[in-house]
Amino acid sequence: MTKQEAYALMEQGKKVRHQYYSDGEWVTLDKNRQIQTEEGYTHGNRFGEFWATIQHWEDGWEEVK
Repeated sequence: MTKQEAYALMEQGKKVRHQYYSDGEWVTLDKNRQIQTEEGYTHGNRFGEFWATIQHWEDGWEEVK
């Protein structure tokens, strides 16, 4: 799925991962709408460096089930 589709799932409380992530890695949004990793680290919002620059892949995303 695309990056935009992945973010839409995150807005619904779902976890997503990229095909290049290691097993067990994922991101979602916390209650403050901050991007959060599986380790509990927060990385700002949709327009911050993490999502806008570091997670630059436009496709290859999938929902974590």
